[in-house]
Amino acid sequence: EAAQARSLEIMDDAILLARDLGIRIIQIAGYDEYYNPSTPGTRENFLTNLRKAVTTAAREGVLLAFETMETDFINTVGKAAAYVKKIDSPYLQIYPDLGNITNAALTGGHTVPSDLESGRGHIAAMHLKETVPGKFRDIPYGTGHVNFEEGISIAFEQGVFLFVSEFWDTGKGDWREQLIRSREFMGRAFEQVSGGGL
Repeated sequence: EAAQARSLEIMDDAILLARDLGIRIIQIAGYDEYYNPSTPGTRENFLTNLRKAVTTAAREGVLLAFETMETDFINTVGKAAAYVKKIDSPYLQIYPDLGNITNAALTGGHTVPSDLESGRGHIAAMHLKETVPGKFRDIPYGTGHVNFEEGISIAFEQGVFLFVSEFWDTGKGDWREQLIRSREFMGRAFEQVSGGGL
C-alpha cells in the first residue's frame, strides 16, 4: 500500500509538471508489476490506481497513453485497448512500441497490422524501436525484424502523426555515430512512407 501511495504521488507530480511545461502526453508503462509476479491482486490494484491517475490527468488536461511493454500484461495494442475501454476516458489512450508489439505478434498468433487496428481511434502516438525475436533492448536500427515503413504507414492512415524514436547507447563510445546512423535510418523510413522524410 505504501508503494502504491508513493507511485500515485509521483504520477500526480508528473502530471502537474507536464501541465506546467505544456507537455500534452505522458507515456506510461503498461506494467502492473515489473520485479514481482503479476497476480489477480496486482491487476486489480493497477486498475484502481489507473482510475485515480486518469482522474488527475483529466483535471489537468494531460493525456496518459499506454506504452506496450515486453511482458504479457500489456504487450499488445489489444490489451492496452481493453484498459482504455474499462476506464472510458478521453485522457487515457495508447502509445504503442512498434518493436514490442512486433515481438508479441510472433508469440501471440496475430499480426502487427491487426494489433494496431485494435487500437484505431485510441492511438495518440507511436514509439519506434528495433527488436529481434525475444530481445527488446540494445538493437541497432536495421539489424532487427521491425517493419518500420508498415507501422508508420498504418499510423498515418489512422491519423497518427506523433512519433518517438528510441536510440540505444550500447556503451561502446560510438554514441555520436550511432545517433547519426539511427537518425538517418528513421529518416529513410519516413521518406519511404511519405516522400518527405522527418
